[in-house]
Amino acid sequence: MKQLKQQRTAGGQVFPSPRPNEVMYETPPTFCFLYEDGVQSYTVTVRQDGQTVWEGTTTRCFLTPNLILPPGEYEWNLSTEDAQRGWQPFSIAQEAVSWLRPDARAIFDAVPDVRPRHLFFSEEIPGVVQSNPDAIETLRRTIALALEHGLPEPPRFHRDPAALPYREYFGRHREYCDRDLVACALGYALLGDHEATAHARELLLTLCDWSSEGPCSLEGPWGDEVGLSHARCLPAVLDLCYPLLSDKERVFVARTVAAYAYQCERRLNAIDFCQNPGDSHAGRLPAYLGEAAMVLKGTNVVSQDVLVRWLTYAIDVYGGIFPYFGGADGGWAEGMFYASSYTKWYLPFFSAVERFSGVSFLRRPFYQRLIRYFQHFCPPGWEIHPFADGYWCKPDDAEWPGFFAQNPYHIYAERFGAPLMRSWSHQAQKQEIFKLHLLDVFLPSGKPEPHSLAGGITRACAFPDSGYISLHTHPEQPEKELALLCRASRFGSVSHQHADQGSFALMAGGTALLSPSGYFGRRYGTKHHLEWTNQTRAHNTLLVDGQGQAAFSHQATGRVLYAREDDRGVLCGAVDPSGAYEHVLAWTRSFELTDSTLTVTDRLTLDAPRRIDYLLHSLSQPRITCRSMQIERNGWRLEIVPVCGDLHHACITDHFDVDLNEGEPEAYHVSMPPQYHMRWQTPVRQTHEIQVVFHVTAPDHPVG
Repeated sequence: MKQLKQQRTAGGQVFPSPRPNEVMYETPPTFCFLYEDGVQSYTVTVRQDGQTVWEGTTTRCFLTPNLILPPGEYEWNLSTEDAQRGWQPFSIAQEAVSWLRPDARAIFDAVPDVRPRHLFFSEEIPGVVQSNPDAIETLRRTIALALEHGLPEPPRFHRDPAALPYREYFGRHREYCDRDLVACALGYALLGDHEATAHARELLLTLCDWSSEGPCSLEGPWGDEVGLSHARCLPAVLDLCYPLLSDKERVFVARTVAAYAYQCERRLNAIDFCQNPGDSHAGRLPAYLGEAAMVLKGTNVVSQDVLVRWLTYAIDVYGGIFPYFGGADGGWAEGMFYASSYTKWYLPFFSAVERFSGVSFLRRPFYQRLIRYFQHFCPPGWEIHPFADGYWCKPDDAEWPGFFAQNPYHIYAERFGAPLMRSWSHQAQKQEIFKLHLLDVFLPSGKPEPHSLAGGITRACAFPDSGYISLHTHPEQPEKELALLCRASRFGSVSHQHADQGSFALMAGGTALLSPSGYFGRRYGTKHHLEWTNQTRAHNTLLVDGQGQAAFSHQATGRVLYAREDDRGVLCGAVDPSGAYEHVLAWTRSFELTDSTLTVTDRLTLDAPRRIDYLLHSLSQPRITCRSMQIERNGWRLEIVPVCGDLHHACITDHFDVDLNEGEPEAYHVSMPPQYHMRWQTPVRQTHEIQVVFHVTAPDHPVG
């Protein structure tokens, strides 16, 4: 019988799972695999102690058993009519979450003929208002801003060279759609605000006036951002504002919602999302499909068969292959900037599913442990959030306002977080205004889970699925602690990730002493973004004979080894980035962190004698002394002392090899804070042991 190799050939493809010897933290687990040429049907067989305990057949690339598999040791095989992959062992943990996926048809039938029904029911509104006093005040301020803002102009970037370009237009459009429209619809439903009511109705009908098949489309050649905003917001707003519309207007708006849902479905099918779930924008689209299905029930603009088809697709995806960029460890491979938004946009759908079925997607291990990732990568007050695109952005970022969620902890902290995380979420709810993320603000947060997989606050944590380690000296005092973060990921350097395996960042009281470098520029894909930010030389890692890791490659991978606290109370971690380099046979980068010192040790074996370039980057200008390099930022002082490996030729520059605005029209040049790049070189050797000690001195007075 032929063998199925099941080798990934592109970034974004599904990872076959369970991996050999993987421990699964949910039961039944979902079995994922890659399509094989010419094969129409796949069989998954699960054995325990040599006996078949479950078998299923599908035409899709994933399959979830319909029964709970008890904790224990198993093996599974993938077979076709004339080939098989071979048996691979896996286990189900004793603490694995037991849950059966909800039934889409039953959910659809349970959707009542009342409005509102999507975010909350009308009888729940008094409790929603009473339990969210801070958010209600923020909502009032946001409504006032929306009323002052008025109505948007339709896009012209597709026809008029002198019109506001696409990038600037969709940024402005988010203010009208994601902020103003949703805020005023909530103002009508929650507060009975007459001005908000009138503006919500007028703004909703105005946006629906614009053709969904033109520049507002999800599928047009100009970009999908305007369409994504409409697909995200219009279903919930239709549900909230339903009583405000005449019969004809209801049909008009419902047909617009349906048009965007059909676009979501076509786009998902066009990229075969289930086989390629790493498409960064598409991961939210199944939720929008599911929301449209529940909101459009009873409007008679789409047949029930189609609505159930949409809802079934969403239930299957979020109960199976999703999330792609996150695993059971709770980490998000594309970094905190994307985690803050990409784990928010499907929460309204999840909440509705839970309301109508009693089954919560949030019970899955990733969602329970996500708050642990936020604890390690998003303490309040940090000035950057390594790693990946957007690491330099914050919620009040001028270029991407609100994309970094104002309160990423919400829902996750209340259900699964330790008291510290719940306090962070409570403080983060106190916003001046809401920006991009309003649809999850008033969702029921749910009761705390006493046996959450996230556990309590930790000082050392490994995220092997997403590819990070994190060490924190005093996590309950983020304004005083040191934190070491490092990336080594199986995801490589695709999508919004960079060629930075083994790169690390050092944070001190929220100040970035050692940071990644580079920016987008005006937009994703500028020359600076592609030829600097994405490249190894922009990060705190190594070059070998001047060469870095392959950018935009799913094969330039790294591996997390461990993160722990030893018996001395020293925080220790290690990664293996060797798979990202052509000439590296072995490389272990290890860390030891105390209250005042970070020690980084690199042990490398190369395929021939070669020179190593040791790279570091900072947001403040370093200065060279006789034996070290020193940095001061926000009162914190860092001394960098090479102690082993013959590092020499130390140099500093504030020059990007590719300028931030290179290739962009002068009218759209952007200005960003300077960054500084440090480099040392080693002698030519085949084996290298390099050790650098970083001494940190806290400010004489607290930084406020």
